[in-house]
Amino acid sequence: MSLGKSLRLRRIFANGRALIVPLDHRADDLVPMVRSVARSGVDAVALSPGVLERVIEDLAGLAVILRLNGSKRAPQLVSVQGALELGAEAVLLRADAHDPHDLERLGGVTEDARRLGMPVITEILGEDLPSVVTIAAEYGADVILTQCSGTLAEFHQTARTAGRPVLASVGPLSPVKELLRFVNDCLEWGAQGVVVEPQREQVAAALNALVHQGISVAEALEMAEQVSVAK
Repeated sequence: MSLGKSLRLRRIFANGRALIVPLDHRADDLVPMVRSVARSGVDAVALSPGVLERVIEDLAGLAVILRLNGSKRAPQLVSVQGALELGAEAVLLRADAHDPHDLERLGGVTEDARRLGMPVITEILGEDLPSVVTIAAEYGADVILTQCSGTLAEFHQTARTAGRPVLASVGPLSPVKELLRFVNDCLEWGAQGVVVEPQREQVAAALNALVHQGISVAEALEMAEQVSVAK
């Protein structure tokens, strides 16, 4: 891995793990949300170029992962060179494992990123976890984003053989105890980080402690509840 990639990834993977929050342009309270995310100790946010323009003054120490495209079949929003010029620490590309055009675009992105020293986080959409991780690895992704699906044993085997960091995408879970437990399970079974939808500030802080300080689920839950009561 190039020096540029290593330095940029170091900002995202504090002490070897990452807590990442995606930001959606449809949110009405983007600026307060970003400020809350920054205060809670999250490592990075994943966002589009348009959202970056709206929140640039409020990112504080958050690393920026720039989305190159949006939902399935969405056109590419920005080039790797453009992401570099915008100051991103990494780019995120979503690709459909069954779409040759998507895979061709992935190959072009990883080639450009290799030349420019930009880390590529790849989310491959498909039904079979080992297959999509293999595709991402073969195309040269530096980090793989995937659902923590199937059994945890299957996820562990996939993460162990990926040969690069694997991020677990965590969907909306409630109550908070279930969210914390699921994140903890993903980490214990091989994920080097999680991508979690925006949470209340006290919950995000508890997730940060779970990811980076290695506290137990019970301690994280107590922390979230104590902060909540204090507010």
